[in-house]
Amino acid sequence: MADLAEIFRKIVNFLEENNIDYLIIGGIASSAIGYPRLTQDIDICIFIKRKAIKQFLKEIKKAGFLFDEKSVASRIKETGTFQIRHGELHIDFLIASTEFEKSALHRRQNLKIYGIYAKFPTPEDLILFKIIPARHIDLADIENIAIRHKNKLDKKYLLDWAMKLADEAQDMRIYEDIKKLLE
Repeated sequence: MADLAEIFRKIVNFLEENNIDYLIIGGIASSAIGYPRLTQDIDICIFIKRKAIKQFLKEIKKAGFLFDEKSVASRIKETGTFQIRHGELHIDFLIASTEFEKSALHRRQNLKIYGIYAKFPTPEDLILFKIIPARHIDLADIENIAIRHKNKLDKKYLLDWAMKLADEAQDMRIYEDIKKLLE
């Protein structure tokens, strides 16, 4: 059975070889940008046009990744997300669709993890990715990222985007949580 590092390298190589823009988000990004923690999956924000998804799925299946075509098509239509797997490990994809995600891609950084360089968001952008769902693990990740990058975070950028995201979601919690984080 392949391990997380091996599958990470395989999916990053696939994305790079197929010239697909992406950002590693989730637990792996939190470990690289904040503090290491255990994760059992790979989360990726991909920048792909909806009309190119069928071809993407065809190619990724050829590369040895598995998924149920009907459930993937349904999830993409309903949520803009989908999941594939390789053995027991799953990879969650978020299809980029917002100005924030485009901004995060533009600001990306290349970090080496598991012996390979991959595209990651900046600490600020990872905080913003994680403040939206704000699950317990996301809040812990945000706190660790803020501690690690304490005096280096671009506070104006964080507050500006937090306000935009709060307006879009009609949820001022997003802005208030970022404001509290920066105090």
